[in-house]
Amino acid sequence: MKMLEQGLSKKKIEEILDKKLAKDYKYTSGSILGSMCTIPHKFAQKIFCKYMHKNLGDPGLFPETAKLEEQTVDEIGELFGGTGIVGSFTTGGSEANLIAMRIARDRRPDIKHPEVVVPLSAHMSFDKSADLLGIKLRKARLKNNFELDIDHFKSLINENTCGVVGIAGTTSLGLVDPIEKIGKMVTDTDIFFHVDAAFGGFVLPFLPQLGYSIPQWDFAVEQVDSITADPHKMGLNVIPSGGIFIKSENIIQKLGFEIPYLAGGNFKHLHIVGTRPGGTVVSFWALMKYLGNKGFRDIIHNCMKNTHYLSKQINKIDGVKLAAEPLMNILGITTESGESICELDKMLRKHDWMLGKFEEFNLIRIVIMPHVKQSHLENFVRDLEIVVKDIGLN
Repeated sequence: MKMLEQGLSKKKIEEILDKKLAKDYKYTSGSILGSMCTIPHKFAQKIFCKYMHKNLGDPGLFPETAKLEEQTVDEIGELFGGTGIVGSFTTGGSEANLIAMRIARDRRPDIKHPEVVVPLSAHMSFDKSADLLGIKLRKARLKNNFELDIDHFKSLINENTCGVVGIAGTTSLGLVDPIEKIGKMVTDTDIFFHVDAAFGGFVLPFLPQLGYSIPQWDFAVEQVDSITADPHKMGLNVIPSGGIFIKSENIIQKLGFEIPYLAGGNFKHLHIVGTRPGGTVVSFWALMKYLGNKGFRDIIHNCMKNTHYLSKQINKIDGVKLAAEPLMNILGITTESGESICELDKMLRKHDWMLGKFEEFNLIRIVIMPHVKQSHLENFVRDLEIVVKDIGLN
């Protein structure tokens, strides 16, 4: 399709777009139950639109925006049990995990065939990172309850291990690996310890405030070197906004890239991308100030209330069950008989439910994001009961 010689009116373009995008799913419909993203907070949207021209790929031109990023990273670092934490916003958890994997590899140039130990539940971004960086992933198996087999994890650590990864909010079920036990394994070693809390990072800090008991997962575990957490998930920030949070500033100084030709001057950074949005940083700084601890806590409270509601309803349906008791606002549905969930997922999609299918673990994932209302869950439970009966699971 060739570019138009003469442009169209703004009104006409909007009409065309409304028509072209009409079949896109909308969070407000309630049918999106498998996504870890949601509608960005309206205030974050407003602030982002005002400052979207900021480019932190050249921070020397936007020094005050760069300072806001430092402040925001420091504040998030404290939320994660640390002090003096450094890092930056990224395009998302995948880039943050790639950065962490590169750090693990490049800190140990003495290892000719670097390996990183991860749980089988680790996000696909670690497979991508290993492929790009020439790292061998050694994957620790899970137990029948989907928790990490910590003994198998330990057995995979050897002289080629440059890094280990623990998950704080697994992609499939929102479970938290035994971060303290992994930390003890790497005590007095030169193995880099990264925690992937892309989803859990903006859920877990608020759960103890609501009376939930959760395992230690963050910089409070002294061996943890870095954490991934995504403001564009439960932080309700605009997309794209992930984050890499690092305990030691020396890492940036030793392993950072330099770009000497920038208009704003040279600087050290760990990013994979060049041009980097500053608007997402400004919007999340503003959102944290606007919501405060109580605002985020109230959002988590509502999500957890809906999670418990859905859990109770699933337990009433013969033929399906919870794959595990939910620790946060993620739950998994599997079959009581052990039969594949593929047909269940297929039929639910015919009822317009957009879910997450994990064939490897034989479960369907539901993420109770802020856009999910109890009325949406009531409709889902009704359809789930119908489908379970129709395909003979009960």
